[in-house]
Amino acid sequence: MKKIRLSKLIAPSFNGVHDDIKHGRYTHYWLKGGRGSTKSSFAAIQIILGMMKDPFANAIALRKVGLYLKESVYEQLIWAIDVLGVTEYWNIKVSPMELIYIPTGQKILFRGADKPKKIKSTKLRKGYFKYIWYLHAVKFVGFLIPNVFKIALA
Repeated sequence: MKKIRLSKLIAPSFNGVHDDIKHGRYTHYWLKGGRGSTKSSFAAIQIILGMMKDPFANAIALRKVGLYLKESVYEQLIWAIDVLGVTEYWNIKVSPMELIYIPTGQKILFRGADKPKKIKSTKLRKGYFKYIWYLHAVKFVGFLIPNVFKIALA
C-alpha cells in the first residue's frame, strides 16, 4: 500500500472533523456545505479508511431515490478507493451494487430510501453498520432519517 498524505486529499475545512473521527469522539456527523464543498469526498475517504481499520465495520449508503446511487455515492466511494491507492484490496461489484473489502469481506451496500423494505431485509454476514451515509440528507424529509436509521440497525 502506498503512502498517501491525507492533507492533500481533505479540505482544510474538514481537518477538525477528521481529527474527531480519528479519535472516535462522536457517533454521528452532519456535514454541511454546498456543491463543491468536498463533503462527499471527505465522507467517502473517512468511510474507506475507517472500514480498513475496523474489521467489523460495514457501511450502507442511502439516497432518497435509489435510481441515482450509481452516479453519485457509489462513484464517490470508488474515487476514494482509487485516490487512497487501495484499489487492489477492494472488489467493486455493479450488480448487486456493493464494494467488498477483500481481506475481511466487509461490505459497503447501496440502497434507496424509496424502497425501505429493501433496507430492512439487509443482513450482514459479519460485523455491523458503523457507517450510514445519507447522501443529500436535506432531501430526507422529517421523520425519514430516524425511521431509515432504525431499519438499517434492525
